[in-house]
Amino acid sequence: MASRDRRFDGRFVVAVTSTGVYCRPSCPSRTPRRENSRFFRLPAAAEAAGFRACRRCRPEAGPSSPEWNVRGDLVARALSLIAGGAVDEGGVRSLARRLAVSERHLHRQLVAEVGVGAQMLAISRRARVARMLIESTALPMTDVAFAAGYSSVRQFNDGMRATFGCAPSELRGTRSPDAQMGTGELVLRLRHRTPLPARPLLDWFAARALGGVETVEDGCYVRTMRLPHGCGLVAAELAPVADGQAALAVRFTLADPRDVTAAVQRCRELFDLDADPAAIDDDLGCDPVVGPLVRARPGLRVPGCADGFELAVRAVLGQQVSLAAARTFGTRLVIRFGAPRNDLGNPFPQLTHLFPTPDALAEADLASIGLTKRRAATLRALAKAVCLGELVLDSGADRAECVAALCALTGVGPWTAGYIAMRALRDPDVFLHTDLGLVEAARHHGVDDGPRALQRCAERWRPWRSYAAMHLWASLPPRSRRNSQESTPR
Repeated sequence: MASRDRRFDGRFVVAVTSTGVYCRPSCPSRTPRRENSRFFRLPAAAEAAGFRACRRCRPEAGPSSPEWNVRGDLVARALSLIAGGAVDEGGVRSLARRLAVSERHLHRQLVAEVGVGAQMLAISRRARVARMLIESTALPMTDVAFAAGYSSVRQFNDGMRATFGCAPSELRGTRSPDAQMGTGELVLRLRHRTPLPARPLLDWFAARALGGVETVEDGCYVRTMRLPHGCGLVAAELAPVADGQAALAVRFTLADPRDVTAAVQRCRELFDLDADPAAIDDDLGCDPVVGPLVRARPGLRVPGCADGFELAVRAVLGQQVSLAAARTFGTRLVIRFGAPRNDLGNPFPQLTHLFPTPDALAEADLASIGLTKRRAATLRALAKAVCLGELVLDSGADRAECVAALCALTGVGPWTAGYIAMRALRDPDVFLHTDLGLVEAARHHGVDDGPRALQRCAERWRPWRSYAAMHLWASLPPRSRRNSQESTPR
């Protein structure tokens, strides 16, 4: 805190008893005296203790601690689900049921780890979302209140005063010049840690873009999403914003503004915005194999997904085929079984469909799009498992249980399950040592004894093996880049 080290932003906040304000460790304000300082792991804990957010450094707006992505335990899963609006949708009881624990046990674990329970975490999240909407859109205050998850305008006003020390109308005076008037768009800035290399992300998504669902145009990634209350369209500009902030400018077109919380959380996971590239690069940069790759592409992210089931289907479609073939099968699947996009207006008319739901694929005639009987059976089994609740594919799932359930499906082997864990479950420590592309890339960098040698080598890259895999894939020349495949398929 005394050195204003930005690397610790998001890992804790500093509350000052003499001012009643809490700040980032890097806040440019005068460093408070030690006896006047209190430290909290999360902004919500500081707010619960009666402190309000600093208006200068905006500690509540930054990316969350990357520690929770690494751990993936009960508390980490709960924090991910709360950030996505799970408490607003079904309350704390529903959240506890989703995590297979009692409300009391969940509360006890959260308080022990982060100093505050699920309800207060949800209240803090509502205030942050509301401020984003106030400053970035022209929505009426009533619409902002309900879109952020408040149950009444009075609750909204009281919550904003408690968190930010001012009325919502005072925050609107600081509205961004990007705010749209009457267009139906929400233009939000999602903060992240630097660096964030745009080109590798754009190349990754462009190579795998499915017709009708997603596209990459002029440095912008655009796709349709199915959200809890309707559908949405997301356009993310992977370039620095005009004022030089470390933020991603994202335009949302939503059928229902209540979906803004879920849409924001999915975009953060899609572009891995809560990662800590400095820590990852420091740990991997000294390695003789991936170190030079890290220095060539600092800050490389692991692309996430907009929907776990969609990612799982695409992983199965991509087994043992080229990227072009996987895209062809995926596009056929979307056109044949996906729902038309019919309530989002005219932006990006080439995006015509939403990805098919599990219900649509559970009994579908998948042979009609050219799939083999075995591949079609695997997809139907996957869809049925999701429909029955036997398989949950999001960052709130238990990683070990999910991987075991995936491997129990006929036609899903360790590579497919690991790939889904890497991108849908956001596990930073997955390494697919049988992947043909990784084996080939490792051979170019001195690991030439096959998958077993690569697996031994990858032990040095814990807990960031997913990022090491991304560096190896990115190092392949374009002509050698094919869809990720198992060298020993199940």
